[in-house]
Amino acid sequence: MTVDLLEHFPAGATPRPEQARLLAGLADALAEIADDPRAPRVLLVEAPPGIGKSHLAMTLARWSGDAYLLTSQKHLQDQYEREFGGELALVKGRDNYLCERYPGAAVPTSRGLCRRARGPACGCPYVRAKQAAINAPIFCTNTAYFATLRHWHAEHLRRRRLLIVDEAHNLENQLVSVFTARFSHDEMRAWFGRPLPRLALADEYRPVLAEHVERLETRRQEIVHALDGVHPPELPDDVVLAAPPTREEQDLLEQREQLDAALARLTFFLEAEDREWIVRYPEAPAAALSLVPLTVAAMARALLADCAEVTVLSSAYLGHRDVLAECFELEPSDVRVFTIGSPFPLAQRPIVYRPVGALSRATTARLEPALFAEVAAILAAHPDQKGLVHVASYEMGRRLVHDLAVRAPRESRRLLWIDSAGGKLPALDHHRASPLPTVLVSPSLREGVDLPDDFLRFQVVTKLPYPDLGDPWTAARRARDQRWYAIETAKALLQAYGRSCRHADDHGVTYVLDAQFARFLQHYRVLLPAWFLDAAEPALRHLEREPGC
Repeated sequence: MTVDLLEHFPAGATPRPEQARLLAGLADALAEIADDPRAPRVLLVEAPPGIGKSHLAMTLARWSGDAYLLTSQKHLQDQYEREFGGELALVKGRDNYLCERYPGAAVPTSRGLCRRARGPACGCPYVRAKQAAINAPIFCTNTAYFATLRHWHAEHLRRRRLLIVDEAHNLENQLVSVFTARFSHDEMRAWFGRPLPRLALADEYRPVLAEHVERLETRRQEIVHALDGVHPPELPDDVVLAAPPTREEQDLLEQREQLDAALARLTFFLEAEDREWIVRYPEAPAAALSLVPLTVAAMARALLADCAEVTVLSSAYLGHRDVLAECFELEPSDVRVFTIGSPFPLAQRPIVYRPVGALSRATTARLEPALFAEVAAILAAHPDQKGLVHVASYEMGRRLVHDLAVRAPRESRRLLWIDSAGGKLPALDHHRASPLPTVLVSPSLREGVDLPDDFLRFQVVTKLPYPDLGDPWTAARRARDQRWYAIETAKALLQAYGRSCRHADDHGVTYVLDAQFARFLQHYRVLLPAWFLDAAEPALRHLEREPGC
């Protein structure tokens, strides 16, 4: 069988040479799959930022005529919709759609007419979007929602010809989140009468939580009865439902939804005794309890095998094939890898290495004054340019912003500090709209944001992005497989580096301030793609040539 993917490249765009080479390799693999049932059916596409992986994904989806296209974040779905419009059908969770029966009240469909007591089934915007996606040749959604639909909502999603997971380096973390049983402090007080005790092992929670299942089911029935009694019984249903839900009713609907999710995940935890689970229960006041599966290999294998005949995992960097295969419970022989180098000259994407010391949990407090001084010097060296400072945590970001307000007040006025996940999109909009040389400061902009051209001419990696070993799940995952920890660090580092040069005419410099950078390259060079080493190794050599080094 012959496959010509270039015929299906999105209209109005011309394939770049790197895209054409990748598509030629993928076409050969798809032809082999059609001819040989034993051929690898999981295809990994690793291409640096700026290659145009969304166009590759759409080419494959258009060729298949029957694809699931999953993204890591909702705003990346919006990007696909902007670029490819009506060629795909996009669906998100219920809370992203407004009930059209109450146009003046901004009621989400999760609290809308069809979710209310005695509310009729209706074709609300969410239902229509989901049904359109189910029927469409290209069903586009985010990975977490897709996994939730399949597992927790038991939605019948037929097996398709092709499954494409974009930004697939996040797949494990997203599935871990989907299958985590989490109880907030307030939920524990409401549902269990008090916060649950702190126990060392997840298995110790099984008898404790088993005692509460019946209580939760009873509480759910109480909420259902409360919803039935929210309105005076003498009023007919059509009169009650004509008015938007009251705040009391919306609160009850939300509680019912939270309980449904909690019961489903709690039951899953209690029945999954063959899996290893990790306890997350910080010592902080009002902390949440989370029971987290150590691995999601079986869930990932089911997702990849059951959803489509062929799976394509796409990212800038996915790590070693054998490690990924083990993580997703695949045979390495079932996986085929396609890679491409960066088309951008090194002069457009340089790395400048300015180590202030090896940053770690033990040394950060001592080294932060020198680190912050170096950030201030870099800001002063780019007085008229927009930039981005990657900090290790919200705590470090707050300390940096406070320090620069005293140390370098002129430079500090340029900073746009993103102090929470909810502040990301408003800050990005401000940064893009402002004529001033604003500089974003965040621990969460290493990926999923497009800041081409003058929106980002320099960026600073303050600390090497090692996963936090203070998190019990991360520590247990590392103990299970040291390679995983190194690969996760490399993924985050490469994603951050990828913000600096987004297309052939773009350019931006990346500063690395953590002295652990040199050690990481020395120990894990074999893990890193050539297009990154092309920039990293000259940065190290340049430092060695400087006087005093």
